[in-house]
Amino acid sequence: MPFVFLPTQQVMRDVVGTSLADVAALIAQEHESAKTEWVPRYVAETAGETVSSATVTVETKITMPRWRGYTTATEPERREWDRFWTALQAHELGHVDLARSHMCVVDSALIGETLDSARQKWSDALDALRNASDAYDQDTDHGRTQGTVIDVSAGTSS
Repeated sequence: MPFVFLPTQQVMRDVVGTSLADVAALIAQEHESAKTEWVPRYVAETAGETVSSATVTVETKITMPRWRGYTTATEPERREWDRFWTALQAHELGHVDLARSHMCVVDSALIGETLDSARQKWSDALDALRNASDAYDQDTDHGRTQGTVIDVSAGTSS
């Protein structure tokens, strides 16, 4: 199996607030509400001086906010948090999709290359993934254009 994309690990980080407004104020101060990380690696086998086979493995992790006051919040606050959280998760999964699409073809690109050339192609692939991820965040304003902003007024209506 030349390309292995492991299941994405999801981790929660606590955000403490007694109301949706409290949590929204805390999250608004952050550069990013959630974070996606990827750890790609490859193992190459050689025949002489060239790569004869390569296996690329990618681990991904998404860190999402967990509102500690959720269970005592009002129903409208919970609905708005759920809407925000779902939009945020969809944005982060976009980063995961970028990692998958950029790394899934690298194994075949390494075959037939010298070890030095393969290392350069690997480095170029990682740079391309970072650039694509940065462009995705720029295009979506880190997901804000995709609904990752908490509407405090929605949490006050019924």
